Amino acid sequence: MRIGVDMDDTICRTTEMVHNRLEEYSKQLGINPLDIMNDEELKGNFFAIYGEDIYKNAEIKRNVSDVIKRLRKKGNEIYLITSREDNFKTTKISAFEITRQWLAEHEIVVDAIVTSVYGETRAELCKKYNIDLMIDDDPYNYKKIISMGKQCLLFDDREKYALKENYVTNWLDIEKYIERNH
Repeated sequence: MRIGVDMDDTICRTTEMVHNRLEEYSKQLGINPLDIMNDEELKGNFFAIYGEDIYKNAEIKRNVSDVIKRLRKKGNEIYLITSREDNFKTTKISAFEITRQWLAEHEIVVDAIVTSVYGETRAELCKKYNIDLMIDDDPYNYKKIISMGKQCLLFDDREKYALKENYVTNWLDIEKYIERNH
């Protein structure tokens, strides 16, 4: 089986780091953090300064590495399908390379890394790569993937969504779902 997995807030905790760095940056500029995220130039500058740190130092979610190892050992292919982009002005290293290094550091082996993917594009790539099951934390991506006839689990370990079907809150539940349904 081919399993697609999102990176940020599915494999690792990224949002908390973004919020923390955004607060720090907005204080330096003396403006509201929302103003930064709603302005393409300010947002670009923010990620130019903090993007590498955020991507390199995001905390791994519990049981991810072990579950992915077991899934691959059973013959599943893992495709990392992520919205991480190389369009922020990281001076030293690309988002793809940071991601590759982060995965290696956390002993996570995947069959492919596909970057710059969101919404309909992510759903289309699930179709292109013949992904049997996508695991994603974004309800928008979830709806787009389902609408294209692909299976998707909505991952949410912070329990912020009300969805009850195809909803998981930890990596051990993902593993159980796959064992039961595939």
